[in-house]
Amino acid sequence: MAIYQVYLMGHTHPLSLDLPFRDLGDLMAEASRTKFLAGHLPMADDHGVCRGVMVATGRIQCIIEAD
Repeated sequence: MAIYQVYLMGHTHPLSLDLPFRDLGDLMAEASRTKFLAGHLPMADDHGVCRGVMVATGRIQCIIEAD
């Protein structure tokens, strides 16, 4: 898993997401095949839980590898 900055349509700030892809090539291949990408928020909430996230691939404008 790696952390990516995901920019979505209609948002001015990116989401930081921990997605199960080794690199942008793997992420690009999966995004072209599916309607959603599933991952987790990299920062735990007040209870120590990293929340799961699903992002619609049709809303993605740009993804930047963060680590």
